[in-house]
Amino acid sequence: MSTNKEKYHHFCKAQTVALYQNDWWLDAVCGENWNAILAGDSAFAFPFKKKYGLRLIQMPMLTLGLGVVGKADLSVFLNKLPSYDLFDLYFLPGQSGEGSKGFKEATRLTHRLADISSPEQVFKNFSSSTRQQVRKAEKKIKVGESKSPELLYKMVAHTFKRQGKKTPYSLVYVKSIYEGCAKNKCCKILEAKDEEGNTHGACLLAWDKQTAYYVLGGSDPKYKSSAAYSLLMWEAIKEASKHSKEFDFCGSSIASIAKFFKGFGGEPIPYLHLKKVNSKALKLVLAIKGK
Repeated sequence: MSTNKEKYHHFCKAQTVALYQNDWWLDAVCGENWNAILAGDSAFAFPFKKKYGLRLIQMPMLTLGLGVVGKADLSVFLNKLPSYDLFDLYFLPGQSGEGSKGFKEATRLTHRLADISSPEQVFKNFSSSTRQQVRKAEKKIKVGESKSPELLYKMVAHTFKRQGKKTPYSLVYVKSIYEGCAKNKCCKILEAKDEEGNTHGACLLAWDKQTAYYVLGGSDPKYKSSAAYSLLMWEAIKEASKHSKEFDFCGSSIASIAKFFKGFGGEPIPYLHLKKVNSKALKLVLAIKGK
């Protein structure tokens, strides 16, 4: 008898699903710790894990959102979930929270370019300062493809260090995502280098037929004045236009990064965050932490 995961594997082959809803993406970010519920011609895949004796349905890192594939209401799947102590998931833009009674509902923001069919037109909609930064970088910086997730991770680690933070995910985790996407021919690592071969920045772009996503990226603070990252993003948008209809910057709660994205013409797009805590002990802990 087929398991729900096996059924979902066949479901993904037969349906058009968003990047993050693919069975192989969930394998990359969750390992074995995910499952799926199927109802008629609809399905809902979700992550799960156990930590400190608690059963958690919680977002995997570097995943913008999940959600229902098909026309069934979310409530159909929420009612069929296995017992849990914490439910804490984001849902892709356009996903409705209808039927989520008893869940705490919040809105998050990402930034999107709704139409990237004409990169030239997209460029015209950049802010004047962003266009200047791109032109400045083009004089000394070249952007090309890299096959090295190690290089990408090094750049990302630079960025977190500059923010005074520890990189929240491992190189192994980033490699798992890159290898999963590369196997399915839906990603590129783009690298910005100067004439001496120094790497100024790198990012991972991944896509489905509808949307291309800026999954992660970073830069070397030594070369901040080169404006290489503006050029890197412009090249990512141009590359994305070959594969998808729209470009998602994948949001940021950091004001300076959100402002940077806005310079490329990205419009704020809301997406749903649902949370429910069933454990009394966990409720107390979260209340103390103010979460």
